[in-house]
This record gives sequence, C-alpha cells and structure tokens, in this order.
Amino acid sequence: MKYSTREGKPLDPATLRQGSDFMATVTIHNQGKRGYYEQMALTQILPSGWEIINTRMMGNDSAFHTSPLTYIDIRDDRVYTYFNIEETKTRTYNVLLNAAYLGRYYLPAVSCEAMYDNTIQAFLPGKWVEVVK
Repeated sequence: MKYSTREGKPLDPATLRQGSDFMATVTIHNQGKRGYYEQMALTQILPSGWEIINTRMMGNDSAFHTSPLTYIDIRDDRVYTYFNIEETKTRTYNVLLNAAYLGRYYLPAVSCEAMYDNTIQAFLPGKWVEVVK
C-alpha cells in the first residue's frame, strides 16, 4: 500500500493537509505457488476524516485504476474491489481520496482474500492518521 499526490509524488498519510487530494494505491502479486486466484476481494476501509472521490461520477474512471477487475463497490467509507489474478501476475488498484475533515482518525487494516478459499489472504495493519490545517 502506498500513498501519493495526484501528480505521483510519494506521500505519508500520517499527517495530511485538509483539502488535499491524494491517491491510495494497492498492489497485489500472485506468486504463482497456488495457481490462478479466482474471486479475490480487496477491502479498503477508510478513516472518517477522508472522503472518496468517486471517479466513475466524473466520467474518467479508467484514469485511476490500472488493472482489470470484475466489479468495484464504492461506498461512503470503503471500497470493495473484486478481481481474478493469474499466476505470477500483479494487479494495481487506485482510489482517489480527499483529506476532508480536521482531526485524528484510525485508518483500518487493508485486506485481500479469496472469497471461497480462506487459505489465500493478505493483510496490512491499520494505523493512526491526522488531517491538519
């Protein structure tokens, strides 16, 4: 998981300036040890001080996700991305965000798992983040 400005410069989400737009990027790699992974679910729950900028509503959705997906479910505080991934392939998914509300918030863990095989999973722990003036 990495964060960057809209221009692609690396960004530390621990402290963000209110009103700034930024990108959350998740990269998933299938190492090929178990073959083709089907029906994968990527879950990104976001801090309540951040807002998701739904690029589908702006008509330029393809500019922000670089890998094929089966379905994406964008809600108020989370994004669910569903996809398949071939052996030794990598998938990258981006979510455009805005640091909207001042305060200290918890960024929950990010998880990726096969929906019908609980032996295939990846997990990144959560952390505290802050939106400042």
